[in-house]
Amino acid sequence: VYHMHVFVLILSVHCTISEEDNDEDVEMEDVDDDDDTTSISNVPDPYDMVYSKLPTNTHKLKSVEDCKHCYAKKFERESMGFCCRKGKIKLANPNTPLELMRLWTSADSDSRHFRDNIRFFNGHFSFTSLYCHLDSDTTNISKHPIYTFRAHGQMYHNIRSFGKQDGLDRSHLELYFYDDDPSLEHRYRSCRKEQCQKDKEVITQLVNILHGNPYSEHLRSMGHVDDVDDYHITLNLDQRMDQRIYNTPTTSEVAAVWVEGSERRRQFENSVILQGKNRDIYGIKSYHGCYDALSYPLFFPRGELGWHTDIPKEGVPYETMMAARAARLARGHNNRSSNPSISDNADDDEDQHHHRFSILYAASGGRLCVSVRDYYCYKFQMRPGIFNPILFGKRLFQQFAVDTYIKIENSRLDYIWGHQDKIRADLYQGLVDSLHAGEGRADSVEKRTVLATSFIGGPRDMRRRYMDAMALVRRYGKPDIFLTMTCNPNWDEIRQELYPGQTPQDRPDLVVRVFRAKLEELKNKLLKKDILGKVRAYVYVVEFQKRGLPHAHFLLIMEGRYKLTCPEQYDRLISAELPNKKKYPELYNQCLRSILRQTGYMRMLVLSCTGTSPSGTPGRQVGIINIGEKGYEIQVDKLEELCPLILPRGNAITCGSS
Repeated sequence: VYHMHVFVLILSVHCTISEEDNDEDVEMEDVDDDDDTTSISNVPDPYDMVYSKLPTNTHKLKSVEDCKHCYAKKFERESMGFCCRKGKIKLANPNTPLELMRLWTSADSDSRHFRDNIRFFNGHFSFTSLYCHLDSDTTNISKHPIYTFRAHGQMYHNIRSFGKQDGLDRSHLELYFYDDDPSLEHRYRSCRKEQCQKDKEVITQLVNILHGNPYSEHLRSMGHVDDVDDYHITLNLDQRMDQRIYNTPTTSEVAAVWVEGSERRRQFENSVILQGKNRDIYGIKSYHGCYDALSYPLFFPRGELGWHTDIPKEGVPYETMMAARAARLARGHNNRSSNPSISDNADDDEDQHHHRFSILYAASGGRLCVSVRDYYCYKFQMRPGIFNPILFGKRLFQQFAVDTYIKIENSRLDYIWGHQDKIRADLYQGLVDSLHAGEGRADSVEKRTVLATSFIGGPRDMRRRYMDAMALVRRYGKPDIFLTMTCNPNWDEIRQELYPGQTPQDRPDLVVRVFRAKLEELKNKLLKKDILGKVRAYVYVVEFQKRGLPHAHFLLIMEGRYKLTCPEQYDRLISAELPNKKKYPELYNQCLRSILRQTGYMRMLVLSCTGTSPSGTPGRQVGIINIGEKGYEIQVDKLEELCPLILPRGNAITCGSS
C-alpha cells in the first residue's frame, strides 16, 4: 500500500440505458450564471485557462475498408487478421429460414414478443438443459433496469434420457416426440399466464420452422412408435464435415434410433445413448460439434455444426487434415503413458476423452486447423448482405457470448492440463503439497495442475502484473494521475451500426470493439501526443461494470516538470463547474448529455450552482483545493471535475478525489 501524490479521475461518457433508449439531447432549465449579461465576453474569468486549447471537433473513429477476404466490417485500429486471419479462415454462411428471419428482424407484434422473450423461447425448444449460477443483480429487471447476462462459474448443457418418471412433465428433448400433434398441448403447458396467447402464437410458428431440423425429425418419428421404453436414441457428438463448404448435417448423420438388442450400438465413433427406461443425464462438452445446435436451435435451426477440433483452414485439403489428426492421436496415446499428470486409470472414459481433446487442441490453432477463438471471431462479424441471426439475439446473444468465452477459456485450460510436462509442473509439486496437506508420505499427496503465466487472469499472471506495476513505482516514483475511461453507449459509432430496434446492450460485440478503438486512440493522445504532459511510465487495466459496459483504469507517472504541485496546475486540467453556456455552448451541451444522468439531479445541480437548494435554503458552493504535506485535498459540492481538454476528444469527463 502506498500513498499516491495526485488522483485525477477521467471518466468517459456513460448514460443510463433503458429498454426504450433514444438519442434525444438532454434538456435543462436555462439558468444564467450571472444576471448581469451585458459584458460577459469582456469580463476576465480566472478559470478560463482550463478551456484553452479546446479541440475543435468531437472525436470520431475513421472509416476503415471492409476485409477484402471475408467482407467483414472493420473498425479503426483493428488488426487485418482480426476477422479471418487474412483469409485463412472460411466458414459456410448461415442459411436462416425466411419465416425465422422475419421473427428476428420484423417490427410485427409477434416478432417483437419473440425477441423480447428470446431466452424463454430458446430454452423451451433447446434439446439440452442449461445449468449455471446467474447473478440476480444484473438479470433481474426489477432490481437492475439494464439486463446483463452474468454467470458465476461453469455453464453446463446436459441432455437427459427420455424414460418416464411420475410427477415430472416432459421437457426439452422429449417435447419433440409430440410435435406432430396439431393441438400442441404439450408445448402450450409452459406458456406464461400473463402472456399466454402471444406465447402460443410464437410457439406454433417455431414448431413449423424447426420441422426441418434433423434432430427434430428423428425425435418426432419417436412419437409414432409403440413401446417407446424399448427404444434407444444414439446422438452423434462428433459430426466431422467440411464447414468451408457446408455445415448442415443430414438426419442420418446426427442420430440413430434402434431397438434394444439390435446391432446398431456403435454406429458413431463418439456418441451419447439415450434410453427409454431411465432418466440418466449426460453432459454435452464444449468441444462436441453438436454443442451449439443442441443448445441454441433458434440460432442454428438446421442443426448447423459448431466448433470442433478438426475444421481445416482455407487451402488445407480435408484428407491432409485427417491424416494429421490420426498422427496426433497416435502421439497422444504414446504421451499418455509417459505424462505423470494424467491418470493411469484406463477404465476412466471421461479422463481418456478429456486427454484426447487436449492433445487434439494442441494443433487446432496451428497451421492446419481452426482454433475455437478464430472460429467464433469469424462467426461474430458483421458482413453486409449476409444475415447473421446471432447479432439479432438480444439477451440470447449475451448468453451465447458468455458461453463462447467459457468455451474458449476451457480450451486453453484443457491444453495446459494436457501439457504439464512442458511447463515443468513437477517442480511445483511434492514438497509444497506435502507441507500444505500435512502429509508425511509423498505418495499420499495429490497431483497439482499448474497454470502457465501466459494464461490471462490466472493467479500467476495477476501476480506477475502486480509485481511489474510495483517495479515501475519503485523505479519512477508514485503515480500522479489516476484516469478512468468508461464506454459511452451513445457514441455515434455504436448507434450507427445498431440494427433497427436494437439498443447498445443488445450488441456487446459492437460496444467492446468501438470502446477498444477509442481506448487505443486515448492511449495515443496520452502517451505520444502528451495532451496531459509527458508520461514517464503507466499501467492500465480494462474491467466491466454491472451494466455490461467496459471501462479502463490508468495510472500515469509524469515526468518531473509535468507533476501537479499547485492549484494553478490543477485548474489547467480540471474544472469543478459547468462551462459557461454562452461562451462554450457545445462543451456545455456535452456535459449535460454525458455527466448528468437524471433530470431531477440536473435541476438540483443547477439550483445548487445558483446558491439555492430545491427546498429554498442556500446551496453549498464549490470547495477549494488545499495542498498539504502528503498530497492534496479537494472538496467539491457542485459537480465532479471535468477535463475540457479530453471531453470533446472521446466524450470523457474528469473528476478529482483525495
